[in-house]
Amino acid sequence: MVTAPLAEMPRLRSGPGDWLRAYVVMTRWTVASLRLFIPLLVVIEILTGVGFVLGFGLFFHGPAPSRSVLYISTGVPIITLYVVGLIFLPQVVAQERLAHTYDYVQSMAAPRSTRFAAWYSLNLVAGVFGMIASLVAASLRYGVDLRVTPAVVPATLLICLASSALGFAIGHAVSLPMLTNILSQVLNFFVIGFSPVCFPPDQMPAWLVSVNQGLPFASMSIVMRSAIGGVPVSGVAGAYAVLAAWTGASLLVAVAAVMRRS
Repeated sequence: MVTAPLAEMPRLRSGPGDWLRAYVVMTRWTVASLRLFIPLLVVIEILTGVGFVLGFGLFFHGPAPSRSVLYISTGVPIITLYVVGLIFLPQVVAQERLAHTYDYVQSMAAPRSTRFAAWYSLNLVAGVFGMIASLVAASLRYGVDLRVTPAVVPATLLICLASSALGFAIGHAVSLPMLTNILSQVLNFFVIGFSPVCFPPDQMPAWLVSVNQGLPFASMSIVMRSAIGGVPVSGVAGAYAVLAAWTGASLLVAVAAVMRRS
């Protein structure tokens, strides 16, 4: 049990300075409680990025088409950016329920938003390692000419934010730990196999394309390709709006679930 950072936890106040101090303490607590897993998590992120880039290349006999290379090179970074928030975060919350520490964590003397912010920071830092590794692997494996623009910053921030918010909502709204783990894995399977993240949407049935238009994952692909793909991409503003809407809706679901339990 980690107690040192908790002893420094400030009283609940509404000022931005107090919120920032609570965020720093909660981030320290999160890092300390996962100190044995964070190095492994970073290694997994790097292996995921490199592994997916190399693995997708095995689908092609000979040189991969340039359009496929573009989607692989810009799609795999999205997987590395959402893994912690969408997959790992709900499972940690589920584990807290199994260990009967969920209520204890929720009762800490800090705004509950600081816990989400701490998790978001962890998702962002770990995801960037995997993202960079995947881009380097794609450049070496396919010789793709990626052109990173300043738009990569808001794209990365929003993709991590949306995935963290969605994972946060699943973790808190689903009270059965086993169901939480299943949902997070099913979502991961859906993104990789049935969302136009690492392959063009015209390779899917029309009805599946329509389904994905309302989901955040296709929008993640659009904003990332527009930021690093070096080619014109349409619908960027709409994709940002979809991601922002999913982020807001997910946070509202998480807040409602936490308040109901309180």
